[in-house]
Amino acid sequence: MSTLTTETIVILQENLDKQVRDRSWRKILHLLAVTGIANNQQLIQASGLNRDKLRRTLDKMTAAAAGFPPLFSIYNRKLRRASERGAAPRVYRIEESGAALCKADGLANAHPCKLEEQRSVLHAQGMLDVHLAAQAAGLEVRTDQNLDYNEDAFIRPDNLVRLPNGRLAIFESEQDARSDYLNRMLRSLAHKAAFFDSQASEACSSSVRMLIDLPRGKLWQRTLTTWQHAVAINREARSSALPFRLLAMPLGDFLPRPDWSDEPETGRWVDLTEAQTTLALPPAPSQQTQASLPFTNLERRMILAALLQELRANGPAARQPLPDAEFLYLMRLIYIASHDPFAPALQRSGTPYESLYLLSQYLQMNPNLRQLIEQTTQKDARRIHWNQSTALHRMQVVVDAFLEYHGWQSDGALIVYTYTPDYQAHGPRRLSVMVEIADPEILMSGESALVPGKQEITILEKSLGWVLTALFALTHHLGLKKPPFW
Repeated sequence: MSTLTTETIVILQENLDKQVRDRSWRKILHLLAVTGIANNQQLIQASGLNRDKLRRTLDKMTAAAAGFPPLFSIYNRKLRRASERGAAPRVYRIEESGAALCKADGLANAHPCKLEEQRSVLHAQGMLDVHLAAQAAGLEVRTDQNLDYNEDAFIRPDNLVRLPNGRLAIFESEQDARSDYLNRMLRSLAHKAAFFDSQASEACSSSVRMLIDLPRGKLWQRTLTTWQHAVAINREARSSALPFRLLAMPLGDFLPRPDWSDEPETGRWVDLTEAQTTLALPPAPSQQTQASLPFTNLERRMILAALLQELRANGPAARQPLPDAEFLYLMRLIYIASHDPFAPALQRSGTPYESLYLLSQYLQMNPNLRQLIEQTTQKDARRIHWNQSTALHRMQVVVDAFLEYHGWQSDGALIVYTYTPDYQAHGPRRLSVMVEIADPEILMSGESALVPGKQEITILEKSLGWVLTALFALTHHLGLKKPPFW
C-alpha cells in the first residue's frame, strides 16, 4: 500500500511539472506502469525524446522526487534479450511514487514493480513491445489484464488487441521453451481452450498469436517443437482438436511490420496446432583411447599438447559426453512431474508416482546407465562391513558414475555430495544427496545468454538431488536391486 497521501502526490506532481516543463514525465511513468518494466529504447519510443533528452529528463524526475519514495529504479543485473545485438539497453522499473502518480492519473492497475527474475523481466519487455506497436497503429490494447468469460473464470492474455475490423485478438509473448516448462504450457493451452469453448470468445479471433523473442535458428526450432508437443498432449487429453489456432512468429520479424489482420498473413506465421512432431534419441557417445610411449618429460608434454590439439580439432564427436545444461533441465522435468508447486497440496503430499514413472522410463531408455548403477551399487557388497561411512562413500561412487555417464563431475561448477542430515533438521534423517550449482553460468544454453535466477537454480538443485537420492531410497519403484546398506 502506498505511503503517499493525496496532498503529497499533489506536491510531487507540482515538483515534476516545474522540473520537466514539457510534462513528458507522465508519458514515461505511464509506460512503466503498463508492465512495471521498460527499457531505454521503449521509453524513447513512447516519449518521443532522443537518448540524451531522455537521460536529462530522468535525472530531473529523480531530483523532483527528492525526499519522496522513488519514482523508478534501474534494474542493475546484466540482461540481454536473445534477439538483441550490440550493447543491451538500460532497464527501468516503476516504484512507489511513480505508481501512485499513475493511479492518480486514472491508471488503476499501476503498482510498484516486484520483478526480479531475469526471465520475468524479459517477458515484461516483450509484452511492452507489442503494446507499443499496437498503440503506434492506433489500436486499442489491454496488456496483462484479466479477460472474464464465465463466473469466476478468466484468462490473462499478455496483450488483447482490438483489430482494425473491431474483433479482438490475443497476442502472447514467449521466450525459449524447454521440455521442463511443459506443465505451464499445458495449463496455458487448457485455459485458452476453456475460453474458446465459451460464448464469450465469439468476439475474439480464433487465432492466438504467439510472438517469441528469439531469432530463427536451433533454439527457435526447439521451442516450436516443445510447443507442438504441448499441443499434441492437450489434443489427446481432450480427444479433439483445440478450439483455436496457435500461431508463432519471431518477435523480431513482427515488430518491423506488424500483422493486425483478422486472418493472419499466410507464410509469416507457423501454425503449431497443425504441425506434427517426432521424438529422436541422441546417438550413443563415441570413445577414443590413446597410448603414451616412455619418452622424456619434455617429449611427453609435447606429445600430450599435440594430442590435446587434435582432440579439440576433432570436436565433441571424438570425445566423451560433454556436460550439457539440458541434463539438469531433464532432471527437473522428472522431479516436477510430482512436485509441481501449482498442484494441490494434497496431491503433492502423496507418493511421487509420476516422477518415479518418468525416472523408471529414463533408466529403461538408457540400459547402460541402469546396468552401471546396479553394478556400482552392488559391487563387493557381501565382503564389506557396512556402516555410515562406507555407505556414504559407496553412494558417492554411484553418484559420480551417474554424473560421469552424462559428462559431469561432482566437484566442479556443479557440486554433488552425499550426506546424513543433522539430527536437529526438520525432515527425514536418511542418507541423502545434496546438489549445489556453484556457477550459474553452466545453465546458459548455446544460443541464450540468460543466466537463470535464484528460484530456478534452487529447483534445479532440488531436482537432481531428488533423482540421485531416489536411486537408493526408492529402488522398489524403479526395478533396481535394493542397496545392501539401505
